[in-house]
Amino acid sequence: MRGFLRQALPFAASVLLLFALSARAEPVRLVQDGRGLDGELALAGGKSIKDGLLILVHGTLAHSRMEIMRALQQGLAQRDVSTLAITLSLGISDRKGMYDCAQPHRHSNAQALREIDAWVAWAQQQGAASIGILGHSRGGAQVAHYAASAGDRLNPAIKKIVLVAPMTFDLAAAAQDYKAHYGADLNAALAKAEAMVRAGKGDELLTDTDFLYCPKAKVAAASFVDYHATDGRNDAPSQLAGIKRPVLLVAAGGDEVVRNLPQRLAGVAKTAGFRLVTVDGADHMFQDLYGEDLADAIASFWTE
Repeated sequence: MRGFLRQALPFAASVLLLFALSARAEPVRLVQDGRGLDGELALAGGKSIKDGLLILVHGTLAHSRMEIMRALQQGLAQRDVSTLAITLSLGISDRKGMYDCAQPHRHSNAQALREIDAWVAWAQQQGAASIGILGHSRGGAQVAHYAASAGDRLNPAIKKIVLVAPMTFDLAAAAQDYKAHYGADLNAALAKAEAMVRAGKGDELLTDTDFLYCPKAKVAAASFVDYHATDGRNDAPSQLAGIKRPVLLVAAGGDEVVRNLPQRLAGVAKTAGFRLVTVDGADHMFQDLYGEDLADAIASFWTE
């Protein structure tokens, strides 16, 4: 063991030194809708924002410093790709870390899209002529929805879209998972929330309601309805045909979270610039060396 440590420690130090030499990471902040938004900018060695920037959007209730975001920034910087990992506010100014389930949920997909748009505008203001947007998991569905809903009006500075193990959504399957995880009836909770929205009470809170990863949460009726909408906003594959940019979708071959992605992709129309790469054996977070394969695929797509 000691011999292994003597060999491993210099290797780990060299990896850290390589990242330090290949990227200059620094926090950045802007204000949008009265809330502070935070991000982490990692410029590849010898690069500036003007050379291009890939904006990274995290998954459900997560943040810019989660492991996959940090690994992506490091791996892409080593491949000469500069990135900005953002933290969606989820309604909380200068939010840090995972969303606190004790906090009432009043966030929405539309709010996430406005914040992505604010970061795109920020990148342009810094001189970025070439911008890409990458979303992981739920962030992938939100990025796909952002790009597809804009259609031909999508900001011309946005050149490419990357979806990493993006979320799919089917209400029947979601109800089964909800029952298995929480022992509760999703359809009953959704019907109650929808009735409140119809009555003009969408801002009122449902209490002791299981929501996303938060058991017995407080959640606005409108938020509950939004995150279970079946119009495509929560489902990346259904958005693909409407995206007017080249799209790279990287699937995790051993994904234990988005389990039906291959089947969903087989049955939907896709943009002419669509490309699929599957990393065999990777889990939803592309841990360990699978992250290197992920970074290789993204860097190749971004720089070609």
